[in-house]
Amino acid sequence: MWFHPERLSSTLSPREFQEWSVLHHLGGNGPWIQKVTPGSPENSPHEHCSVEQVHLLSRHSERYPTNSAGQRHLALVKRLKELEAPLNGSLAFVNKWTYFTQDPQQDFDQLTSTGPYAGTLGSFTTGTRFRTRYGHLLPKNRKTRIWASDSQRVIDTARYFAAGVFGLDWEQSGKAEVQVIPETLDQHTDTLTPGDTCVQFIEDTVLGHDYGKNMLAAFQNAYIPSIARRLLHKEGNTVLESFSNLEVYSMQEMCGFETIVRGSSPWCGVFTTEDWDHFEYARDILHYYRAGPGNKYAAVMGWLWLHATGQLLKAGPKNGTMFFSFVHDGDIAPVITALDLFQDAKYDPNLPVTHIAKDRKWRVSTVMPMGGRLTLERLRCTSNSSEEAFVRININDGVIPLPDCDSGPGKSCPLDQFIRIIHEKKVQVGEFVDVCGTSGIDTGITFLRQPDN
Repeated sequence: MWFHPERLSSTLSPREFQEWSVLHHLGGNGPWIQKVTPGSPENSPHEHCSVEQVHLLSRHSERYPTNSAGQRHLALVKRLKELEAPLNGSLAFVNKWTYFTQDPQQDFDQLTSTGPYAGTLGSFTTGTRFRTRYGHLLPKNRKTRIWASDSQRVIDTARYFAAGVFGLDWEQSGKAEVQVIPETLDQHTDTLTPGDTCVQFIEDTVLGHDYGKNMLAAFQNAYIPSIARRLLHKEGNTVLESFSNLEVYSMQEMCGFETIVRGSSPWCGVFTTEDWDHFEYARDILHYYRAGPGNKYAAVMGWLWLHATGQLLKAGPKNGTMFFSFVHDGDIAPVITALDLFQDAKYDPNLPVTHIAKDRKWRVSTVMPMGGRLTLERLRCTSNSSEEAFVRININDGVIPLPDCDSGPGKSCPLDQFIRIIHEKKVQVGEFVDVCGTSGIDTGITFLRQPDN
């Protein structure tokens, strides 16, 4: 069953799998890429199984830089352009190069709409993929509700996706509707963006939201100075005198963002494959400690969506067959953490920030790229005249077995065992209102339900 046009087989040869591409090292700052792991199960259902319900939690599609990152880029470009002497070596292209948006105020934070990796195109294409794979689940004579957190790029992603799944007339015909969920503190537990409602996560300046940024800075100190020296001294650019860590990091960021807008970027060629390994790891560090396994608030935040979705999986298709939600990368990382999908006994909860942990399991590039998506399928499987329900997890077109629960067809997890794991996780991580210091009634997520008609 088709998910991606470039999907060949999970049995890739070592040469095919090891072929290097910068797109696999951009740490979430690049276009959507498929997650392929040698030996992973095929993403088509087992021959005796069918998908009867699907749940999607997706990051928004390809976007321009956020305003804060974009302003860093512009400040660096301005500095380079104001030099009295031309740049040399790998930076020589900058002498005639222009930034990839001429209207930063309008474009920053928004979906891209040009080039082969346009976010508008990616959203629509994802919708057509889901229509192809799950067309049999499309409800007849019943509206499908889609959810988006209240950010314009997220809302736009949901709308282009809806056009791909339901057709351009999805709104006028009443086939679907997008419900926008506020990204505000007063949503409490009834939210798609728990990082905006977990008070302790916001206010804990040491181990909360800023933990990722601080650990990123520590790793930048470990890898960037040697790159800066090469660009300045070995390549004949001493007129600049120095590069800060953030300036070199901004150059690496621009590789991905320009590629998203223009299809390619000369910034990618400034750095060696070793440099890109370091950038990839820097991005892993950021997300690991900001909202991943290295953050003590992550799992309890991710449990909210996981619990609500678990209840729908348990109830089955009578309560709806399609549940699509759109958010930010910082909202997907906690769910992945709550599921223990990339649990790493060797490192958790402390990835090193002095060097690359080359054998780590946590890799953001193929899990949370722009448009990255977590999909849960409820499977109905027949065996020896009996039927049983299973849950299968798919990340970016790659099946990911749930640790200690992959005995079902195609490495799926028996539904009753999956529900039990969710309940056990709550005992392990605690109550959201207690851990997060959130006021208000603990309603959980109440909006994840389809209309009655």
